[in-house]
Parts: sequence; C-alpha cells; structure tokens
Amino acid sequence: MCTENKYNTQGICRLGMDTRVIALGIFGILFASSITVLLVGVGEEDETSEPTFSFAAGDPLFQGEGHDHSNASQHQAGTDNIEQLAFNPLTSPGNAEVSVARSPDGNVYTYQAGWNDMHIVDVTNASDPQVVGVYNDPNTQVLDVKYLEYNGNEYVILQNQLVDSGYADPNVGEWGDPSQVSVVLIDVTDKTNPTYVDSWYDVDHPSGPHNLYPHMIDGEWYIFVANPDYEQCDSALGEACGGVTIAHLNLQGSASRTLPGIPASGIGHTIIKVGEYEVAWETTRGGWIYIHDMTVQRWPGEDTEDPRYGRTFVYGSYWEAGLRIGDVTDVPHPVNSPAQYTTMATLCKAGQGNPVMCRWRAPEVGSWMDFLDLDNDGRPDSGTTSNENGGRVSYIHYAEPFPEMLDVSHLGLGDEPRHYVTAAVECLDLYEGTGIVYLLDTTEYSMENGNFKFEISMTRDWEIPYATDHCFGSTCELDPVADEWLLFSPHNLDSGYFETTEETDQSRGGTWDGRLYISHYHAGVWIVDVETLISPIATDRIDIHFEATVGYYLPRGHLDGTPLDSAFYDFSWVPFLWAVEFHEGRIYASCISTGLYILQLDIDEPFIGMPV
Repeated sequence: MCTENKYNTQGICRLGMDTRVIALGIFGILFASSITVLLVGVGEEDETSEPTFSFAAGDPLFQGEGHDHSNASQHQAGTDNIEQLAFNPLTSPGNAEVSVARSPDGNVYTYQAGWNDMHIVDVTNASDPQVVGVYNDPNTQVLDVKYLEYNGNEYVILQNQLVDSGYADPNVGEWGDPSQVSVVLIDVTDKTNPTYVDSWYDVDHPSGPHNLYPHMIDGEWYIFVANPDYEQCDSALGEACGGVTIAHLNLQGSASRTLPGIPASGIGHTIIKVGEYEVAWETTRGGWIYIHDMTVQRWPGEDTEDPRYGRTFVYGSYWEAGLRIGDVTDVPHPVNSPAQYTTMATLCKAGQGNPVMCRWRAPEVGSWMDFLDLDNDGRPDSGTTSNENGGRVSYIHYAEPFPEMLDVSHLGLGDEPRHYVTAAVECLDLYEGTGIVYLLDTTEYSMENGNFKFEISMTRDWEIPYATDHCFGSTCELDPVADEWLLFSPHNLDSGYFETTEETDQSRGGTWDGRLYISHYHAGVWIVDVETLISPIATDRIDIHFEATVGYYLPRGHLDGTPLDSAFYDFSWVPFLWAVEFHEGRIYASCISTGLYILQLDIDEPFIGMPV
C-alpha cells in the first residue's frame, strides 16, 4: 500500500496490485499537457490477468503539511479530456445550488443561489458568461434554486433556511419571523429585474426548508420541499417530521383559478400546500435520520402491465434511513381531483401547514438501507450497526433516478429495460475514504394485498479511486484537522443520457451512453461512465472505480479563496464545489468560495446546444 506518500507530496507509489503504478507529484507529472487520460494495461508477469487501471494525471486530492487549500495555483489538476471554458466570480462569494435552463428567448441562463442573493447569468456564450440580474434576499441562507416555465412566464423557487445566523441581515425581522424560513417564488421573466411573487412558511418545520424540486403532474406545477428539522415536531399528531412538503403553484393559467374558494393569485395565494410525504419510521433502524434532498420522476417504463406505469414518485435521501420512495401520483390536483384539492388547499392554508388540518400523505412504496459492509461484520456500515466512519457509506444525501429506462441487452443482462437510481452520500469527517456513490437497480417490484413495492438492489458502488489513501477531519489519524470536515466529500450530482449510434458511442456499445457528473467539495468534478458501473471488465473493486471514471477536473480561476463571513460554511477552499449541473453539452459548477465555472468534456461536444 502507498503509506509514505499519503498526501501526494512527492514521487511515485504503488496501490494494491504491483501492476498499478500511479504518479502522485503535485507539480510534476500531474500537469503534462500531452498525458493520456486513462492507462489500461496487462501485467507483464501474467498476460492472462485482468487489466488494471490508473490515471497518468495522478491523484488530485491535495492535503497535508505545506499545502494551502485556498491557493488556486496549488490546485491545477485534471485529466486533459476536460477543459475549463470560463470563470465568473459573480458579485459576491457564498454560492450554493445552480440551475441551468434555456429560456423562451432562446438564450441559456444559470440561476445560482448565494447566501443572501441569487445571480442570473447569461451563459449562451459559454466562454463569456455575463451576470444580467441579481435578486437580493436579506433573510436566512439561500442554498437552493430551481427553475420552471409556465405559459411563457419564467420562475425560480428559492428557500430560506436557518443555518447561519451570522450571515443574515439582523435588521430584517426576528429569527421567529416566518419570512426568515420560507419557500420563495420569484418571477425571472425579466432577467434584469427578478421580482418577488409569493412565499410559503410551514409552521411544523421551524428551521425552514433545505432543498426544493419542481415537477409537473398532469399539466400543473408542484414543488416538493425537503424540511430536515424534526426536533420540534410531534409525530403523534401526524406531523411529517423531517418530511417533504408538497405544494401546488397557482400560476397564471392554472386550472385552480377556476375553482370556487381558491383566490386567484398574488402574495399568499400562489404557493398552495396540499399535503406531505413522510418516511415510514417503523421501517428505519434509528440513527441519524432526516430528509436532505429529493428528486421527482414520472416512471419512464413503457410496460402497461407494470403497476408503476404512468405514476410519479419522489426519491428522498434520508441519511441513515437510506433511499425512500413515495408515490405522489394522487396528490390533490385541481383537474384530477378538484373537490379534494379545494379541501386540502383551504385547510392547509388555514393551519399554515399544521398536520392536524393538512392531512394528505403520499404513501411510501420503496426503501433501501443495504449500505456497504466495509468492515466485513455481516451488517451494513452505519451509526446503528458499526463502522459509521463519518457516513462514508451511509449518509445518503442526494438521490436521482436516471432519466430513462436502460436497454442493457448489449451488456449481456437480458432484454428487459432496467431502471436505476444514483444515491450519493455526504461525509463529515472520515478516518478513511472520501464518500460513496451508489448505483441502485430499482426495476423489480413485489405485490402484497394489491399494493406494489419497489424491490431495490445495489448494482455497484463508486468512490474516487484514490479514496483509500486519504482521510480528512478530526478522525483522520495522519492529518487530524477538525476544520477540514467535508473536505473531499461528494455533494450533488447530475445525470446525462445520450442516444448514440455505432459511430458516436463512447462506451460499451448499444444505443446509449450514460454519464454521472459529480461535485466533490474540494476534490472537484468527477465524471463516471454508467455502462461501466453496470457491467465492468475489472473485478477488483478499486479497479472498477478507475475503469468507470471518465475524467476529473479541479476548477479554479484567478481568485484565491477568502473565508466567508459565515459561522458555518467558513471555508475558503478553491475549489469548494456545492453543485454541478450538465446542460446541453456543457458542465456548470457552482463554487461556494469563488463563483461559477463552465467546463467542457471532449466527448460531450457533439451534444452542445442539444437537450440531453
């Protein structure tokens, strides 16, 4: 094992098998302009052995004595199949989620959340992004932003969450003021003048929402709001403690405006809560449980005999309760169920979301907690079993269903299309590793008493291939720095599905390619091939991680990092990535400490300007 060179400061070392040699110099081999992205070879001592994999670009996880995480010049690392096209520092640091969309005017814009603002950037010219609008929000932290369009009008939804009291304007309300911890709807049709439309405060979630997701159900927009706080929540009353608020958007043109008793629009009348989804607590193992992020998808399968056909599901990330799937198809709807919608809209509004009055609940129809067992004790690693290790395998933070059912017949896995969900952890501090990303097979289901249930299995895990040579935070024995919590952890990701031909395929054949674009806080952007995860050539777990990795890149601009005026996210690392989004052939990365980066993977170039 590589022990003397734990932190990439010099030389070359071997990892595991004698045939896998990896260059680890910070200032040497790492930056050669003509390097090969992947080296795939056969060991000379055994010509029949399986291939082993390594990066000529080396290990980009920089840490240890003499290294400055805030110095951009010390982070010039990446495989040479990825190019940085542009960097824009925006008007202020403290950035979070980024949403990317092509507007009806034909231009492409990013909407980037900040601690107390939201930037709108015209990225139509990816080499010259320009800030065209800023929405200032003086309340608590704006960590998430999502875009939607309806009848030619454009909106974003933001959230305010009580995270950082030192980073909000103390002159705006009190901490108990609902405006400090609300969901906010902004009209961004005029990019230069984003305008407040409405907000919603949930009385049973006092710290405010953390994550948002919009999804259209039968022609009407709904938003799904992750509310992680349940310390002041009473489950005995039926409160969705740490659950998902479901609200309908009563936008101009919505069918709800024709219903009696439903006000037309405006402040207090546009975001209409109609119910919630809650984890089935009786099926959990205890431990650290709360909803962090969620995504929503209409089942993409075409088998009309499948009971999930045409139904819509929320995929919730519940940390040590794992992946949770709720059926939101029958949510109160102004067209499908107008009487129920009117009742729930009225009662939820009257009680500010109080569950005594706001009673509709989406049923749970699937769950998965079979985390990796890296200590080989026969139990999934977690805080309630053993080997918690800062959540390396068990703190499920972000889950996203793949956009399409996948034909895996060319991989020798049968003719039935498969459905996959990616589930990534977020790690606080680790005595080993960087944090796992799971690829889960959610194709199968079972029936009991007329009800279906997802039967979920793990297809593969992935982790930065150099993970076992690293640790971070207070439990890192070789470099115990408490302030380095989160250092190399994954955070958010995006999926790309590409229809291909024999001439355009970049992976394992068939009619599609799939890639995951993963943001790691200080380890940059990592891109992973889905077909390889499903059916790799290698059999060694770490070799599979190498084989599946398409490339990586540490974005950096002309700015070094400076500490934020923050009591929570006060790191000044460069990069310090919150999110990465893939849109029409480009990669957009939001850096907490510096701004917006636009990257280009070479094999994505044919898809520039195309919806993928």
